Amino acid sequence: MDLLNVFEAWNREFFNGDLPEPVLRFNSRLKSTAGRFIPDPACPVIEVAEYLLRVDSSDFYIRDTVGHEMIHYYLWLSKKPYGHTVEFYRIMERMGVSRYNAVPLHRPYKHHYQCKMCNVQVSTRKVLPKAACAKCCKTHAEGNYDPRFELIKLVVAES
Repeated sequence: MDLLNVFEAWNREFFNGDLPEPVLRFNSRLKSTAGRFIPDPACPVIEVAEYLLRVDSSDFYIRDTVGHEMIHYYLWLSKKPYGHTVEFYRIMERMGVSRYNAVPLHRPYKHHYQCKMCNVQVSTRKVLPKAACAKCCKTHAEGNYDPRFELIKLVVAES
């Protein structure tokens, strides 16, 4: 899919063709978000998650993402707050684009821990250096870290 064609179509339809062309590119590192706008005065950028090229209805999701990021870009160019403001939502509704990424790329949990006191299990994507069970610490230690409730790393067999 050609991001420039998508940008130009949105630009003509909703911004009177007034938005200058930013750098438009796919980004293979975006996993939990479908896209992002990078507000650089010298060279603004709209990035779209590369994995969207491989999902069903990819054209729809890429078009939706570019439209969403263009609203951030438009507000930024207008020197207005360019986050998810009331004006952002107003434009978003007019354009018919989404607020959230409907097809995030879910990475599997790699690390599994268990509280040695209450046996609750916690799964994470990153190694926890030193952590304790939040529930036990809140209940028995006034919310403070307590080594009695330290999480123990579980060894899980690969399937």
